[in-house]
Amino acid sequence: MDDRCAKCQSGPHTCARSVPIFAALDHRGLAEVNGLIYSLEYDKGELLFQEGDVGTHLFIVRTGRVKLYNVSAEGRQQILRILTQGDFFGELTLFQDTKQSYFAETMEPSQICQLHRADFKGLLEREPPVALALLEAMSARLYQAEAFISDLTLKTVEERLISWLLMKAQTGTRNGKEITIALDLNREELAHLLGTTIETVSRRLNGLQAEGILNLQGHRSLVIKDVGLLEALLS
Repeated sequence: MDDRCAKCQSGPHTCARSVPIFAALDHRGLAEVNGLIYSLEYDKGELLFQEGDVGTHLFIVRTGRVKLYNVSAEGRQQILRILTQGDFFGELTLFQDTKQSYFAETMEPSQICQLHRADFKGLLEREPPVALALLEAMSARLYQAEAFISDLTLKTVEERLISWLLMKAQTGTRNGKEITIALDLNREELAHLLGTTIETVSRRLNGLQAEGILNLQGHRSLVIKDVGLLEALLS
């Protein structure tokens, strides 16, 4: 469904307002982006593009979640990144004559804003602060990608799981030494992110619970009993 977001025409577009690379724009700049962006609705499990497709748009998550992933010759998924509100993707193919190197798929019903390649390039020429913010964001992603590759090649599955738990703990709810974290991934998705199997993830989580380091609370949250004990496992 093509929706030019008519109700937003009188003010800054929701997508533009929530995306860090547009944060430096004034009301006029946001209004300009508002006129260039359009929004599409997707059901869970829909592909926005697949490996080998020609890149034509910058994509912005307005609502919902999107996963970027590769598929091995054996059909196994490796999740590269999970995107939520305000995140953007698809930018690399807009600046070079290459095709998409991964799949982009919605993880739940989502609204995705899109900005055409030519419009985006024109915006960067007119708004240098956006170009600088984009460069900073892409540099941060490169750093994260290098760290991710290092984790996959140098760390054990348990170490990768612990690193992920510690990252989630940074935004969890603290109560004394305990930290409650929400699990926004199911076991299968977490396995795909860590480059392992569902059985291995479940076994290691249950093992950490048996050791008294964490308490599982269904499939949507858990409590880390003592972050120090969890960090010690990486030392």
